[in-house]
Amino acid sequence: MRKLIFALAFMLMGTFAFANSSTKDLKVVEYFGTCTVRITEYNGDGTTNTYTYQFETSTEQDCANAALAIYQAHVNKQ
Repeated sequence: MRKLIFALAFMLMGTFAFANSSTKDLKVVEYFGTCTVRITEYNGDGTTNTYTYQFETSTEQDCANAALAIYQAHVNKQ
């Protein structure tokens, strides 16, 4: 009986671990020296969070490199 209770408890904890999952969408736009990076999170409970970063850049490649760094920092903070 005790093994059954422990097994059910671990299954319940696993359910909570996967319930907080989210997917992320990255959109990068470089327009006349202004780079806009928008990260949208689609959470498991149906809500969304949007983060927008805007800064000056000299080239489209610099914008893409900075967007990748911003995205990695955003993913790692969680």
